[in-house]
Amino acid sequence: MPHSLPLNPIPPHSTQQSPQPAQSTFKSRPTHHTRHTTYDPNLTKIDYSLSAQYGESMSNSQELREKLNLTQPEAAALAGVSLATWRRWEDDSASVSDSTRTKCEKVLNREHAAIVRAEENAQHFEQTWTESTVVTPRQAYALTVVLHGWADTELDPWIDGDMDQPLHEMGPFARIDRRVMFHVGENKAWAAKASERCRAVAEEIEQGVLPFNRAGCYFDELLMAAALHEVAELMADIPELFEEIPSRVRREPEPDDEDEDDDHDYGLSDNNWSSVSDYFDDMCRWDEWEVPFYPNHPLLATVLALHHPFAWFNPEEGTGAGYLQRLSGQVVDGASMTE
Repeated sequence: MPHSLPLNPIPPHSTQQSPQPAQSTFKSRPTHHTRHTTYDPNLTKIDYSLSAQYGESMSNSQELREKLNLTQPEAAALAGVSLATWRRWEDDSASVSDSTRTKCEKVLNREHAAIVRAEENAQHFEQTWTESTVVTPRQAYALTVVLHGWADTELDPWIDGDMDQPLHEMGPFARIDRRVMFHVGENKAWAAKASERCRAVAEEIEQGVLPFNRAGCYFDELLMAAALHEVAELMADIPELFEEIPSRVRREPEPDDEDEDDDHDYGLSDNNWSSVSDYFDDMCRWDEWEVPFYPNHPLLATVLALHHPFAWFNPEEGTGAGYLQRLSGQVVDGASMTE
């Protein structure tokens, strides 16, 4: 099985350089609203609207935006409107059309929802993942924050027509090889299914289950490959999101440790994403789980010909270890050509 992808951001394809989407979800978020609550498995059903949280005292749009630590240009980009239009809306909401007003209001509501969900879920992760030898509680939490963020602040708004960027600049697809998106285009039904899987996988992780732990669709493991490219930056940029979860640092083996040959647990720490990537590579049910995120991977065209993106959501058994070797001709009838 090939070695896992490097965790440094993938450089832009030499022939596919495109502007990055607006940074929407978790950049330098404030800590004004931190709460200590019991984990709620029905969290997505809670009313996260700003009016419900703050009442009439928070009715001023500028005050809401500043409380979310968004600049006017950032908010306008998220709403898919010009800076001048955003400013007009903040000054007088009646001065813009109903559709524009809805776009601007959605930005503030969904940004706030992302923050509240992150804060209210935090305590649950220590209980669920503290004994894990695969990811730390903070790492599991970071994965769900990224997945929920893609669904809430990029894919859903794009589907609703609130974002002007093409689909290949949204969420998990911003780093994917553009050859994948040739087959998808601007298909909103496909994007809606992608958003659905982002939430489903995030909710499974909240309950202590990774996509690699059960049979499922290829897209779920693909999401893990995409998330690995954002989680380290998220944890570095917004450390306050993780303050309620005890940190884990690398520990050295004791002389009398029984499992001296198993050093994975010793290397497990919040900042060690390379170990997580390697472990995911060992656990994967789909040998090609990372292929779309390699720049110009030579086997991507073959993978796409055999497994169209429209079929990525089908629950299947997976291709298994050695699949990429067989595609490349390095294995014939189960035996290596070098043997």
